[in-house]
Amino acid sequence: MPDTLLFIHGTGVRKSGFDQTMALLREGFRDKLAIEIEGICWGPDLGVNVDDKAIEDVLPLALAKADEIGSEEIGYRAALWGELFRDPLLELRMASMRPPAQSDQDAAKPGVQAADIAMTDMVAGVVQKVSDPLPGGVQAQAVRDAALWLMKEPLLKSAAAATGDALDEDLVNAVARAIAATALIGYRNELGTGPSALYVAADRDALVKSIVDLFPQTKGIGSWLWNGVKALAEGVATHYGRDRRTGLMNGVSPGVGDILLYERRGDDILAAIERKIVALAEQNKRVVVLGHSLGGIMMVDLLSRARQPGRLPVEKLITVGSQAPVLFKFDALGTMRLRQALPAGTPYRPWLNIFDRNDFLSFCASRAFPGATTGIEDFEVESNVSFPEAHSAYFRQPSFYAKIVESWPKP
Repeated sequence: MPDTLLFIHGTGVRKSGFDQTMALLREGFRDKLAIEIEGICWGPDLGVNVDDKAIEDVLPLALAKADEIGSEEIGYRAALWGELFRDPLLELRMASMRPPAQSDQDAAKPGVQAADIAMTDMVAGVVQKVSDPLPGGVQAQAVRDAALWLMKEPLLKSAAAATGDALDEDLVNAVARAIAATALIGYRNELGTGPSALYVAADRDALVKSIVDLFPQTKGIGSWLWNGVKALAEGVATHYGRDRRTGLMNGVSPGVGDILLYERRGDDILAAIERKIVALAEQNKRVVVLGHSLGGIMMVDLLSRARQPGRLPVEKLITVGSQAPVLFKFDALGTMRLRQALPAGTPYRPWLNIFDRNDFLSFCASRAFPGATTGIEDFEVESNVSFPEAHSAYFRQPSFYAKIVESWPKP
């Protein structure tokens, strides 16, 4: 009787995703391992299923339908700052892509300073002039450090050179926002902490103006940069609005919803998995379980439970893209507590834990559980794709199949 690999899918997966992964597993092990491959598609019947109407009932009315979203309505300035917090140099990147300014010859004249040098000198002036108190509760030292960092960035000079005038109003405001964003990023630690400029748009605007005021008087020569930045922010804002709706439908329901459901009412899912394992064992089949993402958490929980008939008949546990190790560190696993002695036989072993450093939802297990120094192996798959695609890329990597074949339990 051939061994059986029992696949337990993760959060958000429904019939089409389950079928695709099962097909990938069958193809991946073809001619490599003489096993049967079975799975439990728990998502459609036991997972979260919420329709559009249910989500629209809880959304603010202006965000309920994508075609009702307007850029001002959801705040393109908020969208711009969201992007600046990811990349404070965003506007300067845009400015540096402008065709070269026509003032290069003027810069060579006696007494005329090149725009890139002039801008660097003006940012140095910000370093020297800035002082407390500043609007929004930001410390002058944070602005000083941000300006010093910006002076070392080549984009500062290239943006000024492309503009051709260091006193261009759009450019100076972009530089001020880059300094303010960099300073505020330094305060983004524990949620809810930090200066009011992180949370109050008017305070943030006042901070930027206070930085602009440290520059010489600017020349209002059009909104060439701001118009482009505004257009970008409007696009981001509209995309955000659509994402909020579709994200709730495709992410929270069923994605995050499955996790919340399992944490509160997961016994039905675990019971279905247990019945399947027992049924396979009663057919004299050796069972290896493979749990992806939330499926891996389920299997770590299930195989660590005390069970009256004794340990479940599983030869090996394989988790892939699993959060079980970090949930243990959060003291959030269902069957093992962080500050209590681990019950005998927990965590379940042998355990092969497969991760990808590009998958931000995968973690290492071999060092997670005190006292469990043997029987847990971490193996890295290098998909070379970015998150979130990396979280589902395992089943397309030759190294994933090679490792499971190599570590399959001996007869």
